[in-house]
Amino acid sequence: MKLLHTADWHLGKIVNEFSMLDDQRYFLETLIEKIKPLELDLIIIAGDLYDRSLPSKEAVALADDILTRLIKEVKVPTLVIAGNHDSNERIEYGSQLFTQNGLYMEGTVKPVTNKVTINGVNFYLVPFADPAQVREIVGNPDIRTMEDISHHQINAIKETLHPDELNVYIGHGYVINGQPQSIEASDSERPLTIGTAEYVPVELFECFDYVALGHIHKPQKIKYEHIRYSGSILKYSKSEVFHKKQISIVDLEKGRVSVSPLYIEAKRDMRVIRGYFDDIITGQSDDYIFFELEDDQLISDTMNRLRQRYPYAMGLEYLHQRDNNHSKLSHTQDDLKQLAYPELFEAFYEEHTETNLTEHEKKIIKQAFHAAERSLS
Repeated sequence: MKLLHTADWHLGKIVNEFSMLDDQRYFLETLIEKIKPLELDLIIIAGDLYDRSLPSKEAVALADDILTRLIKEVKVPTLVIAGNHDSNERIEYGSQLFTQNGLYMEGTVKPVTNKVTINGVNFYLVPFADPAQVREIVGNPDIRTMEDISHHQINAIKETLHPDELNVYIGHGYVINGQPQSIEASDSERPLTIGTAEYVPVELFECFDYVALGHIHKPQKIKYEHIRYSGSILKYSKSEVFHKKQISIVDLEKGRVSVSPLYIEAKRDMRVIRGYFDDIITGQSDDYIFFELEDDQLISDTMNRLRQRYPYAMGLEYLHQRDNNHSKLSHTQDDLKQLAYPELFEAFYEEHTETNLTEHEKKIIKQAFHAAERSLS
């Protein structure tokens, strides 16, 4: 079987006040044209179709257009699960009708994991859900962590799993090889829970012939060739500027898996430019740019002046400002808008205490802000 593994489209994503919708449309329309001649058997979207649980009407319209074209033009079954950014109910809505046309939308966790068999291959669709949801759905009060969820679901799958058949698991979350540091994450992935309760050991998935994962934005394998994150379709934060985004084309046979990358050039790249203001201001670019200035002194109206040459400037940092007793709060009002809430809190804390947060404290603050965002979305 030849399948396409993708995830983390995050349709409707806004990065530092810039809508990524046109970039997403360009990428996905290009993807459709590139995969038409590949003679695929199936397409997988492993969660985070949308960036928010209540996506904009424009994001929904783009999803509808692209999914319809995948079914009608590429003409292969397409499997979609909900990720932690998605609304489970929104992904699930209309799924029975869509299934008749080859679009399988699995939004909510079921007491028994949904299995879809296509061309003799079994696909287990496991949408994201937190421990509290799963405890209620399956009636197991002992489920407290994401690992508990995976243990419960995979043990149930094993009861009817035929090891002589091809079995593919589709999921969304943090799967690690030993320690959390084994996975190459970015600032874009929301914490799923507080602390280490979100991590699932890779060994749980050894019974499957291929594991198609979403959530982590950098494409990578987790210990084994057949357990993989496809990564996000585009760069969505400064921490992703050095990622080489790809779509995974998977050739799957019993006992053998071959993964080939499909690269698609983005409408605009996302880059970091480092240097002195006087040098940088002589250039220009239509890419998304994060600036790292080496100037010792703050420069008046920096971002507005840079945007005259770089209209898609996304962020600004003075690399030496702390050495000169400047804090992030010393920026202009326009510069402050480029900071996320955790960074603003960090700047406020350092301004008023004259001490720096530890990396552990920064992580806790980031988790707290993400948890607050989820409760409001």
